[in-house]
Amino acid sequence: MQSARRVVAVVGWHARSYRRVWFGSMTVSFLNPIFFLLAMGVLLGTLVDRSNPDLGGLSYLEFVAPALLAATAMQTAASVTTFPVRAGLKWWRTYHAVVATPVRVPELITGVVAWAGVRVTLSVSAFALVAGLSGAFGSPLAVLTLPAAVLCGLAFAAVIAAFSATMESDQYLAAVYRFGLVPLFLFSGTFFPISQLPAWLEPLAWVTPLWHGVELCRDLASGAVPAGPTVLHVGYLVTLIVVGVAIAVRASARKLER
Repeated sequence: MQSARRVVAVVGWHARSYRRVWFGSMTVSFLNPIFFLLAMGVLLGTLVDRSNPDLGGLSYLEFVAPALLAATAMQTAASVTTFPVRAGLKWWRTYHAVVATPVRVPELITGVVAWAGVRVTLSVSAFALVAGLSGAFGSPLAVLTLPAAVLCGLAFAAVIAAFSATMESDQYLAAVYRFGLVPLFLFSGTFFPISQLPAWLEPLAWVTPLWHGVELCRDLASGAVPAGPTVLHVGYLVTLIVVGVAIAVRASARKLER
C-alpha cells in the first residue's frame, strides 16, 4: 500500500510540473494526429478507396484511423520518456532529489511510466473522439481501442525509459526519433498492410511494438477480434512493459548511485 502511494506521489509530481505547459503540449498532441487523420484518412482515403484496395473490407479511413491512434500513443509516450528521463537522471538530477525521499527507484520508474500512461490516455482520448465522429470506427468494440492504445503507449514508455536510462551519451536521444520512431511510424502497418513490404522486411515489422498496437486497435475498431492474435498482441506488449521497467530500474539505480 505504501509503495502504491509513493508511485501515485511520483505521478502527482509530474502532473504538477505539467500544469505549466499543459495547454501547448495538449494542443500539439491533439492537432498533429487530427491533421494526419484529415490528410491521410479523409483526403487521401477518398482517392485510395476509388481503386478498391484490399484492406479486408475496410475503407481507408477505417484502416488508418485505429493505426494512427496507436501511433499517437507511441509518440506521446516517447515525448515523456526520452528527454525528461535523461534530464531527471543527468541534466537536472531531479531523480536524485526524489530518491532522497522515501520513494525508491522501482517506485520512481513505475511512476514515470504511469505518468506516461496518463499523458497517452489524454492524447488518444481526444483523437478517438474525433475519429469516432468522423465515422472511422465500425464496431461497438471500438471503445476498447482506448485501453489498447494506452497499452501500446505503456510498452513504448517502458522500453524508451530503459533506453534513456541505459545510454551514456546524450546524442542517442535524437536517434530514438530519427532511426526508431519515424521508421516504425512509416513501416509498421500504419498506412498500408505490411504484406506490401519486401519479403525480407516483413518479419522485422512483426517484432515491432507499434505493429502489435496497430493490429490490436484495428481489429477492435472493426469488430473482427480473433482470439489467438489478440492474446499474442496483448502478451507481447505486456512483456515489453515488464522487461522495460525492469531494465530501466536497474540502469537508473546505477546512475543514481553515482
